[in-house]
Amino acid sequence: MIVAIQQPEHLPWIGFFNKMTKVDLYIYLDNVQFKKRYFENRNKIIAYNDEGWDWITVPVNTKGKFTQKINEVLIDQEEEWSDKYLNRIKSAYGKKLFFREFFPVIESIIQKKESKLVDLNIALIEAVRDYLDISTPTKFASEILEGKGSDLILDLSVASKADVYVSGPDGRNYLELDKFKDVGIQVEYHDYVHPEYDQHTQPFISHMSVIDLIFNYGKKSIDIIRG
Repeated sequence: MIVAIQQPEHLPWIGFFNKMTKVDLYIYLDNVQFKKRYFENRNKIIAYNDEGWDWITVPVNTKGKFTQKINEVLIDQEEEWSDKYLNRIKSAYGKKLFFREFFPVIESIIQKKESKLVDLNIALIEAVRDYLDISTPTKFASEILEGKGSDLILDLSVASKADVYVSGPDGRNYLELDKFKDVGIQVEYHDYVHPEYDQHTQPFISHMSVIDLIFNYGKKSIDIIRG
């Protein structure tokens, strides 16, 4: 049993989905602290500016909520954000080959006006999974158990009967490998080498949201994701 555990990011980069294709169970780590100005409520898309990219962002309520968990974060519905968000995607990708095929999927999810960030993120992730035929089973960490830090990852792996836990590269900085070894779980690191593909812009900019790839390659995106 090969298990990965990952925060449910907002329209994640392609490495998120590559890891998903390589495991038997993918656990959405929804019960850890929300990181402000990270990738949980925003991601990168191509933009026609000096940097070549820009953020698409979902506004969230964080004032006075410094320790809230990802699955507790509410979208700030008082801010009129959805039209601006969708228009930014249209501006970046409206002329791409597969824009008309996949944009309506994103648009319909955004227009549902989910109250919780995690529900929006999961809806978008699941839409990408469906489009690319990624069938790896998924679970929410909050449905399995609660905990903190490296021990939470260990306990989730044990509860999932993992033989192998696939960690992101940052796991080298905080995982207590002896504890995993003691319970017979092997730790492997997902050192994903980002492929280059034709964005129809120069130069190539890596680590964009997965939609950057999809709008250019459609369902063939899965071949690039898998490498």
